[in-house]
Amino acid sequence: MKTSSIGSRRSAVVVLFAFVAFLSFGQTVDFTVLATSDVHNNYLNYDYFSDMPTETYGLVKLAAAVTAERQTKGNVVLFDNGDNFQGNPFGEYLSKNPPKKGQTSPIMKLMNAMNYDAMTLGNHEFNFGLGYLASVLAGAQFPVVNANVVKAKAKNETPYFTPYTILTRTFKDRDGKAQTIKIGVTGVVPPQITAWDGLSLTGKVETRDMYESVAKYVPEMKKKGADIVVVLAHTGIVDFARKGGEENTGYYMTQIPGVDVVITGHAHMKFPSAAFAKISGVNLEKGTINGVAVVMPGSFADNLGSIELTVEKKGSAWTRVDSKSRLIPAFDSAKKQSLLAADASLALLLIKEHEGSLAYIRAPIGGGDTGGKANGELLSPLTSFFALVRDDYSVQIINEAQTWYAPQALKNTPYAKLPVLSAAAPFKAGGRQGPKYYTNVPAGILAVKNIADLYVYSNTVAMVKLTGAEVKEWLEMSAGQFLQIDPAKTEEQILINDKFPTYNYDVIDGVSYEIDVTKPNRYNEDGTLKDGNAERIRNLSYKGAPIDPKQEFVVATNNYRAYGGGNFPGVKPAKIIFASPDESRQVILKYIEAKKKIDPKPDGNWKLSPIGAAGPVVFFTSPAGVDALPSGIKSLGTVETGYGKYQLEK
Repeated sequence: MKTSSIGSRRSAVVVLFAFVAFLSFGQTVDFTVLATSDVHNNYLNYDYFSDMPTETYGLVKLAAAVTAERQTKGNVVLFDNGDNFQGNPFGEYLSKNPPKKGQTSPIMKLMNAMNYDAMTLGNHEFNFGLGYLASVLAGAQFPVVNANVVKAKAKNETPYFTPYTILTRTFKDRDGKAQTIKIGVTGVVPPQITAWDGLSLTGKVETRDMYESVAKYVPEMKKKGADIVVVLAHTGIVDFARKGGEENTGYYMTQIPGVDVVITGHAHMKFPSAAFAKISGVNLEKGTINGVAVVMPGSFADNLGSIELTVEKKGSAWTRVDSKSRLIPAFDSAKKQSLLAADASLALLLIKEHEGSLAYIRAPIGGGDTGGKANGELLSPLTSFFALVRDDYSVQIINEAQTWYAPQALKNTPYAKLPVLSAAAPFKAGGRQGPKYYTNVPAGILAVKNIADLYVYSNTVAMVKLTGAEVKEWLEMSAGQFLQIDPAKTEEQILINDKFPTYNYDVIDGVSYEIDVTKPNRYNEDGTLKDGNAERIRNLSYKGAPIDPKQEFVVATNNYRAYGGGNFPGVKPAKIIFASPDESRQVILKYIEAKKKIDPKPDGNWKLSPIGAAGPVVFFTSPAGVDALPSGIKSLGTVETGYGKYQLEK
């Protein structure tokens, strides 16, 4: 009897353990994290720069993919990773017509209707000031999180925004049973916002290191019951050694204990993609970095990021056991066909603002009339197709406007008698934005939309005081736009460094110079010194004579650059002598009004030094450039990416 009793008890224990094991290890949930990033006001499938509909992007197109994912999978959460509220004339129009107290911004009407679960802020959210930002966020029916912006001079590091949230979601497991999972969500923005938008942020907010901020709050979220932690990291992916305070730390977010998912952005790139294949710890097939699920969904609402997570309940806790990241594109660029249809019901939510934006962008500069007497007429087409390889008026007109503005702004100041130079970059010059991303303004009466086509950012004018030597270093940094060419090679060599953002290719007017691309770069793409002996800038002169390294100049630029954007040597807030409240686009508009007729002929103040390469030197730009080829350049046709291929003639 005893033996039988003991055997029975043992059997019962075995059954009990099996039951517990079933409860502990038999519960598996699959759910999907969807993400948008760097939408930049591209809510509708409409290009406000060309004033035409587009099938290549638009949040109302991605909404169709969101709906499909919810219908087929059920267990779905949707996040936005920032840089949503600024970026095109639609956003400009909204900023000039902010929601009144008690009203909901059209941006939030759309995002609420799409049922976002949470969002974070990007650097461009701060461009229009904290007041406008608050007026937009007031209408959000979902949490908005940020962990590394704090109130200025406040005790105890008081967060300016909600640093994190914990979402409680009920998902069905693989057996169809309801399971409760808690998702901790935090977000960060590049700490450089206090420099880039210093005029409106100084004395109001401060920023902290992104990595340290996330590392601070993850344990707190875990303590409050978060099963899974998602980081909305408005930052790019690089694996340079982390020193603290970096602009791009997405890679290092994956090394923070307890982090399960990282949504990245800011760099306008796509992950997973071959661009990141050589980074340590990257698994492109799974879409992970250091074993953590990661996605970066492009820009302008051209891709929806998707991470399929599998979690299992072990004991009382849910644990991530598998993941798969992918991108859901709005458009197939190879086949040139739309992959998603715009959600018409969502588009209707913005119809009033869309029509207002069209009226805004179509208005002629300075008023005028249909008889061609408006205060701004372009005498021939203005494009940026070849702005990276030769002096180009699409950049020069910005410099002319800043040079025209500077003496007025500096009048009756100690700097009024200093010589004025001006720095500007080709903002729309292809690169990561694709073969259609170029300035292309037809001849005729200029409208407001044409200014936005020339200058896409909501910058303000700023001025720094530099020496001739510092001007040269600025240009040496810009010269990183080019790869080094070996004149002895007979095989084809590519000229343009596609890792170097075109908005960092500053041309400085008021001086003349050459760039010798047969020499190595002096600086890396991130502004760090690469070779202290390297010099690409040749024959730098001012008023026909070699520039005096000690002579002082005023350099007119924008607030992004003056406050340290791009990490240009010697260009920092301490050098600023004038930070204007005037927008760069408004200054260009006023300059055109004053000049009345614009003849887009560059003055040729810079050029590439003769290369003399034995083989072909090629670059890629818009295929439309073939219709207006400058001398010294020949077309080699169009390549699979949609870019035109061109060769510098010897």
